[in-house]
Amino acid sequence: MSALGAEFEDLFVGRPDEIDPRAQALIAAADAIAQATDALRDLVDGQTSEATDALARTASEVARSLSKARVRYRKTGEALQTYAADLRPIQRDARSAVSNADYYEQKSFSLPSDISRREGDLLRAEAVEAPQSQIDVIQDDIWRLRQAESRAYGEVEESRRALYAARDRLRVIADDAMSKIETASEGEKDSAADNWNQFWDAAAGWIGDWAASVLKGILEFLGELLAVLVAIIVVILLLIIVALVIAVIIATGGMALLAFLALVAAAIVAGLLLTFILRESRDPKGPAINEARGFPYTKNPSDSDDAESADEFTAEDYGDLFEEVGRQDGAGGENSTVIRVVAITDADGNIIGYRVQLPSTQNWGPGNENGALNDLSADAMLAMFPGLKTQYEKAVWDAMERAGVFENDVPIMLTGWSLGGMMAGDLATDPRISGRVESVVTAGSAIDKHAGEMDPSVRVTQVNNRWDPVHTLEFVGYDDDDVPGPNWQTYRPTDIRIHDSGMYGELADDLVPGVRPGDEVFFADDVDGSYEQVYEMEYSRG
Repeated sequence: MSALGAEFEDLFVGRPDEIDPRAQALIAAADAIAQATDALRDLVDGQTSEATDALARTASEVARSLSKARVRYRKTGEALQTYAADLRPIQRDARSAVSNADYYEQKSFSLPSDISRREGDLLRAEAVEAPQSQIDVIQDDIWRLRQAESRAYGEVEESRRALYAARDRLRVIADDAMSKIETASEGEKDSAADNWNQFWDAAAGWIGDWAASVLKGILEFLGELLAVLVAIIVVILLLIIVALVIAVIIATGGMALLAFLALVAAAIVAGLLLTFILRESRDPKGPAINEARGFPYTKNPSDSDDAESADEFTAEDYGDLFEEVGRQDGAGGENSTVIRVVAITDADGNIIGYRVQLPSTQNWGPGNENGALNDLSADAMLAMFPGLKTQYEKAVWDAMERAGVFENDVPIMLTGWSLGGMMAGDLATDPRISGRVESVVTAGSAIDKHAGEMDPSVRVTQVNNRWDPVHTLEFVGYDDDDVPGPNWQTYRPTDIRIHDSGMYGELADDLVPGVRPGDEVFFADDVDGSYEQVYEMEYSRG
């Protein structure tokens, strides 16, 4: 695949020929459900008895559920049919643009040398006073070659514009498909989230893993992003409202009412800020140390052949790190925060590097008092008050202390994705360890606001999906001095899944050539006999 094809790989991910028949199957299922619904209602129509009354009630409830499912199946099927039909010409045009660009890019590589060669011929012909006709031929060749070079550059740029246009068209049809898909929450025992997940887990079998994961991932992310933004800007919105009320009152001359409302507004704002600050000022509960495999437990690269789960493998590169912190997210969930400090140890038992792995936001409840520390409150505080030491950050320091990080001067890598990456960037500027932090590896995280404070020798590696807005939410602390230096390597792929640890693991595997020089010390290697000692600690809000 050419470089341009790799850059616009997202345009070729969808498989319309596979989506189309499965979408048709969804519509057929909707028709079958409609028939089943009619049959249920016909079963008890005109019957009178206690038994048939009871059956009628049950049939009616089932029929209502089936009716919701029928609508959901049909709308999903029709939306995916339209999506597949619209995707085909987009991919056809994109393939044509990539092919055209590859052809002219090759020409643009060879034409400068052809021009240089003919210019040399011209100089020699003029030096020996060759016939004017011979000189004219050479000059004509140079003119044609330059015209061809200009056209080649123009064609490559035109192809790139066509690919950007194709990407815009892809976003439009994806948005249209999502707007037409309806997922109804059924039953009283399951929450809306349970029904949502059940539907999409089943949908993976109906419409293909790709389509199901894409659509579910986009819609879930929008909900999470909205929650983060609400938490971050709530105080700002209140202040704007207060300012508007004050302006109105001043205009109407109600100074007494102004004073009263100003007092109420100040109390509300202060109360909100105090709630967040008091919550974070407490010490976290924990740690609940993982004793199941010993503390610390050991992982050797050579044991991979006998591994029974993904968590038993040792990380080999940055993609593995993003997948590992994703599994930490799942292990802690909304109830607790799992922090791992991995001591890379050589064959002689000497620790040669520490890798601190930080989880992302998992608890989205604004009133969380007993659950995970990596929650909405930590998100808001890290974005709005980066100087405040949150319970999450206190837990990280406690975990490093228990792992023996401060008993030596071994180098440190900080890694995480989303909120975990934001925490990594914040910790990298702390004077207590800033001299020892040699590497920061993040995905989908807003850390550029730490560029001005971070030691320029630190190797910073970022993978930020272009469609993922989270890494742009720098907020308080970002200024003109925060310009990433030469040691910052940022990869900006495009993926329709937007914000997901597994996605970032795949993107890192595809795009990052390998572990950067100097970072090898943070990964165990069978060749030199190094292995991992994993300190796993679990915390919750105190």
